[in-house]
Amino acid sequence: MNAVAPRIRFRAARERAGLSPTELASLSGVSDAGIWDIEDCDGDLTSCYSACDVQKFCRVLGIRAADLFGDSFSEPLVSPGELVRLIHEECHLRGVTLEQFEDAVGWRLSACIEPPEKLLEDITVDGLQWLCRELRMDWRRAI
Repeated sequence: MNAVAPRIRFRAARERAGLSPTELASLSGVSDAGIWDIEDCDGDLTSCYSACDVQKFCRVLGIRAADLFGDSFSEPLVSPGELVRLIHEECHLRGVTLEQFEDAVGWRLSACIEPPEKLLEDITVDGLQWLCRELRMDWRRAI
């Protein structure tokens, strides 16, 4: 994994797109301060924003969301529906309830898996990382 911090990649992508923080904020539906925080505070992007928010930023910036978080990878992307299916399969494989799996993940999944698209709207990028770690998959496939 490349050691360049996501906040640095984010700022570079914004600058390549020729957007000011204010313009990006307006196009993304967040506050100016939110963009400044993403660019200045390590971890702000992953702890404060959902996977959908990151996808929206990246659509405006004209980049893939996974590109903010490291080197490219060759595995296929996973849809929200596929991710929910993998959650249920993992629960079955472990012989645990969804609630018990939630304890392992550290995120209340039952509130955000129906419909599956809600998962990426409600879970932060950090939460997505925790979930995918339990599913033994590269979390960037789901973003």
